[in-house]
Amino acid sequence: MTLRLLLLPLAFLLAACGSTPPTKVYTLTPSETRPVTEAEAGAPTIFVDPTAVAEYVDRTQMVTRAGDYRLSLHEFAIWSEPLGELITRSVVDDLSARFGDDQVMQTPIPLYDYPDWRVELAVLRFDVDQGGEAVIDARWTLLDGRDDRLKDSRRELIVTTAANPEDPDSRVIALREGLAILAGRIGDRIAAARP
Repeated sequence: MTLRLLLLPLAFLLAACGSTPPTKVYTLTPSETRPVTEAEAGAPTIFVDPTAVAEYVDRTQMVTRAGDYRLSLHEFAIWSEPLGELITRSVVDDLSARFGDDQVMQTPIPLYDYPDWRVELAVLRFDVDQGGEAVIDARWTLLDGRDDRLKDSRRELIVTTAANPEDPDSRVIALREGLAILAGRIGDRIAAARP
């Protein structure tokens, strides 16, 4: 009788382990490959520095907001790489689609002496709230690549809507859309500053 009582909790523990949802691993790079973009004549060379991210999202687990002052970590929805690297690569990809694949690179690049422009990016918020809004709060700085003179510095608050805040696929798509908007604004400023 005693052995049966000892084995009962073990059976419940094993049953709970069997119902664990599978871990889903996410990236911010779409699965389809886009065609290589040729640079137009006179396109600037752009370096994008590694992105600094807020510590609360600088982790493997995806983070959502569960209220005004509470965050939720999702153990079974994780990023494939450090989030700062994923964000930097997304911005590089979006700027490359506009200015040319051979013109936009992630720093450091040892083959080039100086770029025309250097982009610094700090992401202060990168999450989806319980209402389904994906929020990116980012500060970006545009520097002259030859002498690091400040050309522009802005703080952008970008909000997109996720289809379902409980669905990690929807959250990732909405956050990626927000990064595309951010890269578009940086690209607009670079295009406006070209001679």
